[in-house]
Amino acid sequence: MKKKVCAILVGTVLICQTASVYGAVQDYQAVTKADKEDNKTIQTFQTEDGDGNAVTVAAVQDTLYVTAKDAGIYSKPGEDTEKLADVSLGDELIRSAVCDNGWSKVSCEVDENQIIGYIQNQMLSDTDQIEPANKEVEVKSDATVLDYPGRKDGEVIGEVLELDQVKQTGTVNKVWSRIEYQNADGTDAVGYIPTSCLNLPETAETEEDTIDKDKDAGTLHESKGKGVFADALEEDEQKVTEENGVQVGTPIAASSDANLVDLGVFKITHYCPCSICCGPYANGITSTGVTATTNHTIAVDPSVIPYGSKVVINGQVYVAEDCGGAIKNKRIDIYVATHAEGEAKGTYDTEVYLLK
Repeated sequence: MKKKVCAILVGTVLICQTASVYGAVQDYQAVTKADKEDNKTIQTFQTEDGDGNAVTVAAVQDTLYVTAKDAGIYSKPGEDTEKLADVSLGDELIRSAVCDNGWSKVSCEVDENQIIGYIQNQMLSDTDQIEPANKEVEVKSDATVLDYPGRKDGEVIGEVLELDQVKQTGTVNKVWSRIEYQNADGTDAVGYIPTSCLNLPETAETEEDTIDKDKDAGTLHESKGKGVFADALEEDEQKVTEENGVQVGTPIAASSDANLVDLGVFKITHYCPCSICCGPYANGITSTGVTATTNHTIAVDPSVIPYGSKVVINGQVYVAEDCGGAIKNKRIDIYVATHAEGEAKGTYDTEVYLLK
C-alpha cells in the first residue's frame, strides 16, 4: 500500500464519522503562544473560509499523520468549499501553517499531481501508530475484516477464515493488523483484523487479550473536551469523577412522570476509549467535541437520533454525543469505562425512548 506524502505550505491565499475521528495536534492558539514565549516573530496571513468569514493563518513546522478513515482536502479552510482530494489513515503530512478556525494548510501529492489546500486539525495526530510490516502469515481464527482499525468506526468489508493465508502489511498499536487478503470471489482487498487472529507466536504479548481490561485498554491522550452538548444534563443531576483517565458519571434514572416517546427496538453495544474500540488515536473526545462520560455518553446514528437528544435505555438517561462509522440505523453504542465492562455487558436488543 503506497502512502501519500503531503506537505503544508505557507504563502499567499491559495485556491487544501465519520467517522468520529480524534486528532491531537497543536492548534492556532498553542502555536502562537509558543512563538510568543520563545520571542519569535509570529508569521501570519489572512484568508477566508468560503462563507466570507476571515481566517488568520500562522506559520508552523511539524510532521503530522491522518487519523481518519477518510479526510478531505479543501480549497479553503471550510467544508462548504471545493474538495480537492482525499487522504486516509496513516498518510503523512509536513505542516507549515495552521488556521485560527481549526484547520491547517497542506500540499499533497495525489496520483503524481500536487494538491494544495486545507484539512481539519481534528483529522490529524502528531504520532503515527501504524508500524509497517511485510509478512505472509496464517489466520488462526475466523475474523471479520474492517475498513478501519476500531470497532466503533470500522465497517465490515469482508472476512478471513482459520488457515487462510494473508499478508500482514502493518500493525496499529500492536492491537490491529492491516492485511492484504482475498475475497470469496478471488479479488484482492485490504483491511484490518485483530492481531490476535493471526498466527504470530513471536508477538504473543501484543495480542488483544494482554490489554489491561480493568483499566483503560489503549492509548489515551489527556484532553479537556468542551462541546455544544457538554451540559446536556444539569450539573446537579450527575456527579462526574475521573478514574484511570476516564470520566465516570453517576447513573441518572428517568423520573416516573417523564414524557417519553417510544423510538422502537435498538441493538445496544458498548465501547470504551481504547484502541480496540476507537482506533489508534482514541483520546476520549466525542464527535461533538465533549469528553465522553460513562453513564452519560452514547454513540448514535445522528440521522436517527439527533445529537444532543436525551434517551432512556432500561430506565437510565443517556445523551447522544458521539457517532461511529459502524453505528448505523437502530444501533446505539453505550460508553463504558473499561473494555472488560463492555464485554461483560455484551450486546442485546431493547426498547429505547426519547426523553421530551
